[in-house]
Amino acid sequence: MPVSTQGPGDALRTETPAQLMEGIRREATARLLPLLGETLRSERARLQRACDDATQDSPARDADAEDLTSLTVLAAELIQHEHRWQRALGEVFAAWPEPPASHARSAFSLLSDDELQAQLIGQPVAEALDRRFESVRDIIDRRLHTLAGRLQYRGRPSNPLAARFLVESFLRAFEAGDCGRRLRASLLRRHEALLDAELGGVYAWCNTRLAEAGCALAGDSDHASLIAGLGGSTDTLPANKTRIWEQGNAVAQAGAGASPAARADAPRGNLLRRHARRQRDARRAELDAAERSFRRDEFLSTLALLQSERSLPPGDTHAIRLREGLYAVAGGLGIDRHTVAFDGEQDEALILIGALFDLIAARHQLTPAARERLALLSVAWLHLALEDAHLFEPSSPPAMQLLSALVELWDGVDPDDPQSVEQQALADRVADAVLDGAQGDSRIFPAQLAQIDGALAANRRRAEAVERRTWQALRGRERLDAARRQARIELARRLDGRPLLPSVAGFLDVEWRQALAQSWLRDGDDSDRYREVLSLGDALVESDGLAANDGGSAVADRLLGILPALRDCCAQCGNDANATEARLAGLVAEHASPTPRQVHLPTPPSDDDTPLLPDDADPQAGLADTTFAEGQRFVQPDGAGAGRTLRIAWRSSLSGACLLVNATGAREFLLMPAELHAMIEAGQLQARPGGGAVSQALATLAAQASAA
Repeated sequence: MPVSTQGPGDALRTETPAQLMEGIRREATARLLPLLGETLRSERARLQRACDDATQDSPARDADAEDLTSLTVLAAELIQHEHRWQRALGEVFAAWPEPPASHARSAFSLLSDDELQAQLIGQPVAEALDRRFESVRDIIDRRLHTLAGRLQYRGRPSNPLAARFLVESFLRAFEAGDCGRRLRASLLRRHEALLDAELGGVYAWCNTRLAEAGCALAGDSDHASLIAGLGGSTDTLPANKTRIWEQGNAVAQAGAGASPAARADAPRGNLLRRHARRQRDARRAELDAAERSFRRDEFLSTLALLQSERSLPPGDTHAIRLREGLYAVAGGLGIDRHTVAFDGEQDEALILIGALFDLIAARHQLTPAARERLALLSVAWLHLALEDAHLFEPSSPPAMQLLSALVELWDGVDPDDPQSVEQQALADRVADAVLDGAQGDSRIFPAQLAQIDGALAANRRRAEAVERRTWQALRGRERLDAARRQARIELARRLDGRPLLPSVAGFLDVEWRQALAQSWLRDGDDSDRYREVLSLGDALVESDGLAANDGGSAVADRLLGILPALRDCCAQCGNDANATEARLAGLVAEHASPTPRQVHLPTPPSDDDTPLLPDDADPQAGLADTTFAEGQRFVQPDGAGAGRTLRIAWRSSLSGACLLVNATGAREFLLMPAELHAMIEAGQLQARPGGGAVSQALATLAAQASAA
């Protein structure tokens, strides 16, 4: 496989302005496109919590439920909305250096309702984002001015990555016809927060890309204010002001053999590389014994051949297997392993990728075939570690997202489940596509991510529909259990070993308890209706006490006062008019005539009233445990080394109970957090932390590096 001997900076300088802008468009799309799906997921989780917490008949709950339904439709058509977003952003890049046509309208043009609404909600968001990133965006604007000058463009060019274009592209992806104005504005607010976290890295990368392509700042007369705007000091400006953006300042101009490592905007990558450097220094004697280091083009050629061979020597760690594989390929090219060693950048990348893949393999239940494919993928990711300074950052580039997706598909494969086997085959195909792809082609990662999403979309929709019906039924049953439990508690407080008239005790045990449970369900325990039913029970007990002490007219007055409430209580329980009058007549008759009183024992729950969770389950303890969250994955292993994947589809807002479903969305377990902890400690379930396999592994490596 031919390998260019040009340095990255030399290669970039040969690009035409159109090629450079197309490269920026592709990379920006790969970094920003996943935010659309994340926006939908975040807003959906918020609406779901709001619906769970709202009372049954509140207007806010109805509006949230309507928005949640719209979100479900939007999520099902996510690929279509992503295409709209890419088309909108592509139009901005295609028009460059001119602004896109929609922004070049006459001042006297009329706006449609959709455009007016988009402008009203989008302009404040765009202006806020522009203010936050004003300094670095201004630098990019000035570099684009230089680039536009090469095209003989005399005006001030647009910045295709300006916040206003990104916001408009988002609004064009989710048009007013797709969702209501309220939901559209909420989605934009959610997207603004995600852009706020991502744009810094995108702008820094774009700035570096333009600098490496030789795009100087237009008008260096204000270089001091630019340095100050970036938080730097103007006291250390070099005498030759045309070199202020070279090595050591905001942007490095790369020459032949330049390394992307140690970027100011890649803090976690720098931390991990420093830690790898310390490990490398421990083997200094071994490295110094070599006569020379691998040249960059020599190393990349060897790496490309190793990837094409699809074979790695055995070894205890991925780093060892990579080293031995590279030396074996180099030996076939006539390079003696005893005379050549890996240079600092190459060795650091080997250490980092080896440690990352070791952690991933150790933390997941993979079949031998999947483990070997994972090891082969480490070759491709070793190349990425050399080329992409932001590979290890929390922003999670598409390559890392793809690696996480592959590991999740391979993790806990159940050979008896056709869907699980199908997912494993999908992961195998995607891994093969990456290994067959050309090194350095970053387009393959978002493309394969889209392949996975497209292949799993139908199964995910079916599973979500099944699990939604399951947890909605469970939530309704749990609310009913909670209402009945609270009614039993209130009934026990009023009976409490107290001798009562049979009619009073019977009314409290049947009609009053049922009315109290219904008020809890419909209006909540802080509502006026619920408090009125509680007061009715207290008044009935008090009237019984007055009758026992020969209260005379006071008993009659009290009964007359609560008679309408008693009648409403009977009607709420479904008694017809005749049954209600007969019930109340018996109640009045027992108050008026001497009737023996006795202690009443509450009626025990029938088989139909058996609670979903045991009465001794502690809701406060369940809610206080925040270890588990919706969406968290688990693997249930079996004795043969296989397993199956489970997921928390719902967590109760009343008790903290967790519903675990399988890949098809069917219910497997309904457990309190304490029971779930016990199963994990017993090895019956293996918890997979949220955030993805790669994110958690990198967080662990960063913590180890910080501790060292």
